Amino acid sequence: MKSQTLLFLGANYLHAYLWQDGLLSLAQEFSDSTEGRGQFSAFLKTHRQPTRLLVDLSEEDFRYDTIPHLRGSDRSALLQRKFEQYYRNTPFRKALLQQRQPDGRRDDEILFSALTNPTLILPWLEIMAQHSTPLAGIYSVPDLSTPLVKDILSDHVLLLSWEKHAGLRQTYFKAKRLHFSRLTPMGSNNSFSELVASEALRTHQYLKSLSLLPDGSALDVHIVCHATDQRQLAAQLQSNAEMRYAYLDIQQLGLHLKSKTPYQESDATLLLLHLLATQPPHSHYAAAKHTHFFQLWQLRKSLRLASTVLAVASLLWSMANLWEGRGLTATSESLQQQAGQLAQQAQKITQDFPNNLAAATDMKTAVLLLRKLDDHSPPPQKILAGLSTTLDAFPRIHVDKLSWQVSAAADVMNTAGTPATAPAQIILLSGELEEWAGDYRAALNYVERFQQALIQRGHTVTALILPLDISPKGNITADVGKSNAKPAQFSLKIIWRPTP
Repeated sequence: MKSQTLLFLGANYLHAYLWQDGLLSLAQEFSDSTEGRGQFSAFLKTHRQPTRLLVDLSEEDFRYDTIPHLRGSDRSALLQRKFEQYYRNTPFRKALLQQRQPDGRRDDEILFSALTNPTLILPWLEIMAQHSTPLAGIYSVPDLSTPLVKDILSDHVLLLSWEKHAGLRQTYFKAKRLHFSRLTPMGSNNSFSELVASEALRTHQYLKSLSLLPDGSALDVHIVCHATDQRQLAAQLQSNAEMRYAYLDIQQLGLHLKSKTPYQESDATLLLLHLLATQPPHSHYAAAKHTHFFQLWQLRKSLRLASTVLAVASLLWSMANLWEGRGLTATSESLQQQAGQLAQQAQKITQDFPNNLAAATDMKTAVLLLRKLDDHSPPPQKILAGLSTTLDAFPRIHVDKLSWQVSAAADVMNTAGTPATAPAQIILLSGELEEWAGDYRAALNYVERFQQALIQRGHTVTALILPLDISPKGNITADVGKSNAKPAQFSLKIIWRPTP
């Protein structure tokens, strides 16, 4: 969101900031009074952009607990029971999964937290609901501080930040995971460095009492401050084996986070608001009823985006149709020109064609003569097509010689026993059988089947020579049973005639 309203709620004041393209500016301050709430209501009438609320209150509680690893409704029911057990009197509560235990039942480690005094927040939320303010969420400073420690190489980090309108915030992270946080209001008699020194030592003792800080482990205290305060803090705070102090320059943090807002003092409020605008946490304290108008705002935004996309798509489609229509018009004109040219050519041919056209009977006679001519001299492919197909079905026949000639019509009769009207083709085929092993009976059967196959294709077949001479003059005893039998040679006379 390029433009949004950011609210910061402390103990006694609500501050409104305007966020516009990375630049943050204070808009107005509202006291926790009837007058201040009236001013806030008037402010919301002129500021309708999405809003986020950041709270920094001492009435924020944290409880670390372990629950069984569940899913769906069972998990929701268990979390609800925990909420009723810990925070019965507030609607501002949440559960954040820290990690799943690596051993045993692999239970879930959960950080439960809540804003325990809802009366500090509800009046402001009621005013926002009256004006249908699109509230995106209610966030706390501890959750928002997590990005500030992600680059710190330590498993035990105490992050200290000072917010002018709230106090000194101390947040403890163990292995980069938030464990607890506490806010100490800053009195008028304490300086920034004195408050840091006393509260950091007190928090260190508290961590050791809870066994959160193992023996022999040092607590790394990182303080967000301005360069002018860093010198005073460094002179007063001395690192030792149990506590090591380090400083996070607020100006350098702003540059690292690409903030355009200048930071003139150690007040981290503007830095935290910049994080809220650019890196808001996924979890927050707002319930669905608090973010209802923000959901409607997102829906309207999605509908506007969809309508824009649809309008652009319709425009592109219309332009494509217009372009296609122009192309079709040009094609139609070209076709019309070609049709006109063809009409002119046809008219010219008609004019040049002889007037004494041949009669229909003469044209019929010419066609019949052409057909007879085709029957008398068919091409070789047509003559040998049936024989070639039949040979493919009899792979043992090896052709040695193949010839054909035109026969006289009187010599050859057709299949009906009458003289043929067109001359037939006499094909002489000589060949031998392969892989016959001296079995003349099988060879004769094989040649016989070959002849029958040709006859079925309309050929007239006469055997001139067979593998075994079975005529009365033939000698069949000399070849039977010899291992060195002669090749099974044969010769056929095949008559082919055109199909009527």
